[in-house]
Amino acid sequence: MGLKGNGRIAKIQGHLNRCKGASKIVQEACDEAMPSNFPTFEGMRHWDTPFGPVIAGDHALQALDAWLQTHRASYSQVHILTDGQVHEACLPFVLGSLEYLGESSVLEVEVGEESKSLEVMHQLWLALLEAGADRQSLLISVGGGVVTDLGGFLASTYMRGMHHVVVPTSLLAMVYAGIGGKTGINLEGFKNLLGTFAPSQGVYVDPVLLDTLPELHWRAGWAECIKHAYLQGGTLWDEVHQVADLSELGPLVPAFMEAKILRVQADPYEHGLERKALNLGHSIAHAAEASLGSDLLHGDAVALGLWVEFHIAHSLGLCNASDQMAMHSLLDTWWPERRSLPADLIGRLRADKKNHAGTVRMAVPGNPGAPVTVIEGSVTGIQDALSYYAFLWSFCFQ
Repeated sequence: MGLKGNGRIAKIQGHLNRCKGASKIVQEACDEAMPSNFPTFEGMRHWDTPFGPVIAGDHALQALDAWLQTHRASYSQVHILTDGQVHEACLPFVLGSLEYLGESSVLEVEVGEESKSLEVMHQLWLALLEAGADRQSLLISVGGGVVTDLGGFLASTYMRGMHHVVVPTSLLAMVYAGIGGKTGINLEGFKNLLGTFAPSQGVYVDPVLLDTLPELHWRAGWAECIKHAYLQGGTLWDEVHQVADLSELGPLVPAFMEAKILRVQADPYEHGLERKALNLGHSIAHAAEASLGSDLLHGDAVALGLWVEFHIAHSLGLCNASDQMAMHSLLDTWWPERRSLPADLIGRLRADKKNHAGTVRMAVPGNPGAPVTVIEGSVTGIQDALSYYAFLWSFCFQ
């Protein structure tokens, strides 16, 4: 799985002119595909984080363009990392919105988790080297979670670090993967075993880029939103139960973003429980993803992980039966289909990067808004929860 096209880098100076016309075409297509009341963020929001500023709102791309107007001259080159799907659906609109981008080049990887590999990263490093990129070059990552993870790692490792700007285009990247400074690629099928904590020059979240998001990816991002809401508790947890259509999420997106940002501000490098709480659902999720690969979207894996880890928490007396039932009911509403669990899930779980000295570690929930508990030790309770899930799955198909 590698970079697309004959060459690693495609010059797009001529392409930029097409983009200015294409942006109108893309917008018209979005207007036809989405309802006239498609949600947008009210106003603009700005957060300062240990890993750079996060800007969200209807004019986020204009804010990025204003930043480029001030800083573009200081960069020797600009490279844009994206994938094939985003290149077709969103990139023309993004480029057409950036008057001060100037000459740039596109690095396009194939869609999917398989692109988060050493092989692809090696090709990206070589592509930058062959293009003459230096430490004064700028990388702009435009895409979902795979692209933002990949771009952050690329920028933080090439020549010991180049400047990086993030433009998330999926709900999952906007509320989770694109903010917080974590970067990563996979190793031997294991999720994010290679990675860095790295700052960016800014994360720019513009809701118009959700217009072309496929329905399955809305649901994938929704899993992270549900997790944030439970960890936050209070009205945000109440509000997720009122959502009947994911197109209603627009006004809530800044609240989901802030739920993560506050934890990143309090615990940037995951030394305490504040940021570890964001791993809720992810131990099981990463093991499932490692086994099933591109057959399982990250958000769908998180939904599975939340279901299982809430069962574990209740069995240990860490969360109330009513809270477990509320989470399971919410997940079952949006993920009514059950998935056959991979046979090697426990084995994959033993290689999770959160483990310590060969012992499985997992963040499991308390009650809504309460701190998580990091459990470690025997996998018996995990196996019991997986067996219960598998029993329900088999029952559904009898």
